[in-house]
Parts: sequence; structure tokens; C-alpha cells
Amino acid sequence: MVIHQQGIKKLNSFVLSERELAKLAVISVLATAAFGVGGLIIIFIMQWMTLQSYASDAVDKHGIAEVQASRLGGVALLMGILMSTAFFMISDDTAVEFFRVQVSWPVWLGGAGCFSLGLIEDLRNNSLSPRFRLITKALVLMVIFLLAPFLVPSSVGLPIVDWFLNIPFVAFAVCLFFSVGFINAVNTVDGANGLVVGIFFINCYIFSAEMDGMAMPSGLYGAGLFLIFNVVSGRLFLGDAGAYGIGAVMLLVGLTAFSEELVSLPFLAVLFFYPCFDFVVSLVRRHLDGRAMTAPDNDHLHNRVHTYFKSVFKSKNMANSATGLSIALGSSGFALVGHASDLIPITSNLWSFVFLIQSTLYGVIFLWAGKALNPVH
Repeated sequence: MVIHQQGIKKLNSFVLSERELAKLAVISVLATAAFGVGGLIIIFIMQWMTLQSYASDAVDKHGIAEVQASRLGGVALLMGILMSTAFFMISDDTAVEFFRVQVSWPVWLGGAGCFSLGLIEDLRNNSLSPRFRLITKALVLMVIFLLAPFLVPSSVGLPIVDWFLNIPFVAFAVCLFFSVGFINAVNTVDGANGLVVGIFFINCYIFSAEMDGMAMPSGLYGAGLFLIFNVVSGRLFLGDAGAYGIGAVMLLVGLTAFSEELVSLPFLAVLFFYPCFDFVVSLVRRHLDGRAMTAPDNDHLHNRVHTYFKSVFKSKNMANSATGLSIALGSSGFALVGHASDLIPITSNLWSFVFLIQSTLYGVIFLWAGKALNPVH
């Protein structure tokens, strides 16, 4: 009886108010204008997911989310990707596009494997230990790297590092270590509306023009729909499935592009700046504070920025969305603008200077936001 009442309570928290109906109307118009009837169908499916009492996310997740939401956003994102893939396969270039799927199989396999792992955790929260998830992600990536050894870099342009990477086992171990870390970093910064999926959208947009296959155009379609719903509504989060899946896809796309010499390592550093840099800063900060380096906390840059926007906007969702979008555009947006304007070729190492600018901005904003939260009297 108690469980039944709790379920009703959760379900009632998702009952649409007039304001929520107005948001749904806006979302529907935007999705239909950008993605047609197929996009509208996916939006209705997303809305249905938010009405379910299971797989609900905890309020105040990462110190940002302040409304109860569904963790099934990763499922909705996947549906958008698969629907667009089906559309591309029945287009005029059916045969060509079908065979191109084989070119990007590591992206599909890695994304599917990590997505499935996260989905179990979304449906049965805390059913998998952190160690089990870590080992499973490592095993998934290990299989991919063994089957596609070209993804493991043997040179990054730094003489001393390249000397070590010339040893196959060392290169494999280093690539695996940083790959697992990257996926964890992406999951760590999830929570602000539009942050992770915004970075993923920019990633798909850039590589849609640079790489063959349907993975990136399909990802762009799904990410665009989720971005609209997530930013306007705030009732649907990526969850572990979405964060793990997106992290794996961005990782493997980046490694593929680098192996084909389509991009430079500094460009990838700029594109994926926020999850990686914030993750490293957080580890160092916890160590200096005398805490466990892997312990979660609510003092990331996005937490500080969110507190600022809460003082600007009355709407909790608007403050959340402003946080995610501003950080996504203020970090990966550098790569987007540079690619679109062709100011710096994405194969150039000059992106190292852009990375330094990003790092400086991160530090300035982090310190400024900290002082704003704790003013000296």
C-alpha cells in the first residue's frame, strides 16, 4: 500500500499544469519546424516518458536539478537516433548509406555497450557498484580497441610521449585509461540542462561534415530533439544510459577522426574541454581539500554558475538551462565557431592557444563565481 501511494505521488508530480502545457506547445512547434513530423512523434514519446513513475531522477542532482525528472532521456535520445537512421537508409542512397554503417561500427558498438550498462543503472538505481560499472566500461572499450587497433594512437606529436606510445602495450593501456576516464568525466558533468547534449550536438554537427556514415547525422537529429525538450521542459535527463552512451560515442568519433588525420589533438582538447578539464580540476581540488579524489561534490564550475543564474532568473528550469547552454557554448562553442568560420583548420596545432584561452576563462569564472557566492564582508 505504501509503495502504491509513493508511486501515485511520483506520478502526480508529473501532472501537466497550464505552464507545462505551454512548454509542450513550444517544444512541439520547435521540433516540428526543425525535424518534421518524425520529430514531433519523438517529442510526444519524450513527454510520455516524463509521466512515468519509474526511473525518476533525484531532486537536486549534482546540486543543480531542482525539479523531479525522468532518467529515461537516454532512451528517448536513442529513439531519435534510430528513427533518423531508418530515414536515411530508405532514402535514395540506401545502398551507399547501408554500407557506410560498417565504417563506423566501433562508434555504434561502443555507444550501445555503454548505453546498455547505464540503462540498467537508470532502471534499477544503485544496483551496480561503481567498480562493476568501471570494469564493464573498460571491458567494452578493450574489445573495441582489440578489434579496431587503428583507434589506439601511436603518436600525438610530443617526442617523449610518442616514444612510450611506440610500445603497443603502453599505448593500449594509456588509451584505455584515458578513454574510461573521459566517459566518467562526461557522466560527472551531466545534470545541467543542455550541457552534455549541447556538447554532443556540436560534436555531431562538426563531424557530420568531416566523416562518412550515418552515425553523426543521426546523432545530430536525436541530440537536437533532446536538446529542445530538455532545455525548455527540464523534465527529462540523460541518465547514466545517455551520459555513458554519449561519452562513448564522442570518444570513439574523436579517436576515429584523429586516426584518419581529420583533426588535431589540440582541436579535440578544445571540443571536449569542459568535461575533461572540469574533471581534472575536481580531482585536484578534492585532493588539496584532503578528501577522496573520487568523492562526489557540488562545487564544480557548473554548480557555481548555476547559483549565479538562480539569482538572475525566477524560474528554476531557466536557471538550469542557462547554466548548461552557457557552459556548452562557452567551451565547445570555440570549436564550433572556429570550424564554421574556418579561422583555424581543425587539423592545426594552433588550437593549443585556444585551449589556453579556455583554461584561463575557466579559472577566472570559477574564482569569480566563488567570490560571488562567498563575498568578503
